[in-house]
Amino acid sequence: MKLGRFIVDTHVHSQRFAPGKDSFKNAKAKGHLSYNDLAAVIATAEPYDNSDRLLFDMDCYGVDMCVLLPAFGMTNELNLALVERHPDKFVAVCSATETLQKCRDTGEPWSAKAAAEELDKLLASGKFVGIGEGLPTDHDRLTTTSQTDRLDEMRPTLEVARKHKSVVRVHSGVVMGYPLTHHFWPETLHPMWLLDIAQEYPDVPIVFDHGGVQGGASERFFEQALLVAGANDNVYLETGLWWPELYEKALRDPNVGPEKLLWGTDWGASIPFHSQPGQVPSEYAVQLRKQPPPQHQVDVWGWALRQLLRLNIVQDDLNLILGGNAARLFGLTLPLTRLFRPVGRDVVPQSGQVNNDG
Repeated sequence: MKLGRFIVDTHVHSQRFAPGKDSFKNAKAKGHLSYNDLAAVIATAEPYDNSDRLLFDMDCYGVDMCVLLPAFGMTNELNLALVERHPDKFVAVCSATETLQKCRDTGEPWSAKAAAEELDKLLASGKFVGIGEGLPTDHDRLTTTSQTDRLDEMRPTLEVARKHKSVVRVHSGVVMGYPLTHHFWPETLHPMWLLDIAQEYPDVPIVFDHGGVQGGASERFFEQALLVAGANDNVYLETGLWWPELYEKALRDPNVGPEKLLWGTDWGASIPFHSQPGQVPSEYAVQLRKQPPPQHQVDVWGWALRQLLRLNIVQDDLNLILGGNAARLFGLTLPLTRLFRPVGRDVVPQSGQVNNDG
């Protein structure tokens, strides 16, 4: 049985990398490939279209639509090409990829203003439904960024999102394998920083990518993201890598509930899963540092949908999590109206349109 009426994965990477063997000379010397080795070459590797596997999984698990995200060397152009081939299955958010690449090519310093100008042009095209993955940043920065400086970098992007009535996505959580510091995405380690931004831009929908949990069993960042979402009507949580106990805590929170949860799994990232029977959680996504990166396409949807099956909630609430909230926030075109119970308090962007057949 399909788990919901209209299922949307709000966090999908349809692109993948295949660096040549010569890229891993250090790994050869050590005798194994690590996540650090892979992270070092992804920034310069050319992505390829991995949508054949994506479409296969969509058919296998009954996923109706996906929101495509560029990240770490992926391109807006490849995502847009897939949207144009399958407009009934995909929409895309955009990132300031050209600004970052120009800085790498020319040595010019990265600037939040230039990134915001690129995003302004992309959203003005009407071809994208939001900004992500994460807020623009200098991925090559090697110095620690303070809260004040980072919030100042965020504001130009939020102004662009406000102008276009669009959604912004903020990265949260630690995948555990790739190196992550306070240099380029400090907010991923400090979700509470978004309290200030959410208060300053109450008309801009903000989605916490991963809902504080990208990898590992720690609930530290989840708790912070949950607090920010509960304190601000415009903040939403992506849930696809949550285990049932995290869902249950968010559903019990009277200021969160099912209306503010979006299913999104990071499909395509190929993060493996660790099993620890008898513990909470009994299994969770995490890059295992003692093992090389997985060679196959990890089956994240099978795992993620089984977590939802363990919840004892009414179907209309489950339908909101699986697709209804995404349809409102991203302006998705639906086959019929009245598929989801109405939620009246939402800040709804105008990008895209919902089919209105009465």
